[in-house]
Amino acid sequence: MDASTFRVPPRVAALAQRQQLGALVGAHKGDHPLVECLTGLVIAAILFGAMAGVGWLGQFFLVKPLALLVILLAIGGLAATGYAFFRLFRAYVVVYHYQHGLVWTRNRRTDAAQLSWIDEMYVTRKDAKAIAAGLVTFDGRTLDVTGADKADYTAFVDRIEAELTARRRPVLPARREVSRGPRGVGLSDRAIAVIAVLGGGALVAAIGVPLSKAGLPGAAAAVIGFLIVGVAVGLLGTRFDGRITVVGGIFASIGGIVTMIAVSDLIPQVNKYVTAAVVLAVEMGILSVVLDLYRSLPALPPTRNRKRLAARQGWEFLPSLAMPVPGPQSARKLIGIQEGAQSFELSDVVRGSVNGVPVLAGDRHRRKPRRSDPVQTVWMVPLPVSVPFLSHASFDAAGQVAADAPDPALAQLFAGRVPARASIFGVVPPWWIEGQYLLCEGSGDPDVIVAWADTLTRAATSMPWEVLRSA
Repeated sequence: MDASTFRVPPRVAALAQRQQLGALVGAHKGDHPLVECLTGLVIAAILFGAMAGVGWLGQFFLVKPLALLVILLAIGGLAATGYAFFRLFRAYVVVYHYQHGLVWTRNRRTDAAQLSWIDEMYVTRKDAKAIAAGLVTFDGRTLDVTGADKADYTAFVDRIEAELTARRRPVLPARREVSRGPRGVGLSDRAIAVIAVLGGGALVAAIGVPLSKAGLPGAAAAVIGFLIVGVAVGLLGTRFDGRITVVGGIFASIGGIVTMIAVSDLIPQVNKYVTAAVVLAVEMGILSVVLDLYRSLPALPPTRNRKRLAARQGWEFLPSLAMPVPGPQSARKLIGIQEGAQSFELSDVVRGSVNGVPVLAGDRHRRKPRRSDPVQTVWMVPLPVSVPFLSHASFDAAGQVAADAPDPALAQLFAGRVPARASIFGVVPPWWIEGQYLLCEGSGDPDVIVAWADTLTRAATSMPWEVLRSA
């Protein structure tokens, strides 16, 4: 939206003035929760209407496909209603682009960042159109620019992207993944499903049956059983395996459906559909609050697993370690490093020797990591010779020089010697060389740390150091 046609709230203008952000360039309103909710309810109404129509036809054509279609439409309508109410409790974001920074409001709470404080941006595109965008500041604050279906979205995102590109900040094609989470319990999806059905069902019965015998209505006892099991299993999943968290969500969802039915029966004088809709809205509000609280929880520290890994490999464990910034390109690739910084800190570091070459791996984060924050695991291998910036993008999967390599002459010296596919993962580690270090970023899983440490150090032993020394 053009700055000349947009009314800036006084609190936004005051914050921009305090931050010395200059004149307003443009603004963009994100998805409005009320509009999103109404849209979802319209879709739900269409699905429920179709369900009623198919049910009416079923009176004349007694065939199984029609009965199945009624069930599917009912599930779709219920899901659309739940999603509509969930959207009602999400944040309404408005972003104001000034000459020297951004101000944004999230449900009337105002925040700001100068452009120099933006670490990186992501812009996901379909063809040339931006369909998702967001940014992260050096201190870990995040801003998702919503409202991708609005006419001004791509132009607004393009302006911010151009500003950050001019400042040489990285612009990624997608949101950086949250890489730290529960490691997993080593069971197949089918095994977890079987355990969930048998074990979870038994636990619900073990909780609900005694409550029912004690005089509690059967529906209320079932609700309590499903909710207790759902919450407990979900919490276990956050600690041990994300798939278990999904199982917990399913049990809690069943408890929510039973709650809607029970409350409708408890208040027969009120239309049961109205009662069910109100209960579902309350449940979605609670879910929204729970998810926000979960995302703000501290991330699971990898300290124990890293210590075990170090002991198993004969390496050294260090709680933290300051390292020199190899160069300006590395400063942009590593999260949370401002331009001009001379050093940066890694946490939960393992350090040792692999294939006769020193190597270390540790985590980078912008702040004390939360569950919703990305954590970047970084490998560093010291090199005997300082080398200009060279990355995996200059080579194909076989380690040969790519056609679009920015420095083919330099890349040719390393052809056939660079890190290729890691044997147990089938992927090329996203490595780069700058200064006197070979670096890589990836997952902090212990098996990945070991495999890529082996791949990187093997590559380092085969690189043409004598040729580079004499160059």
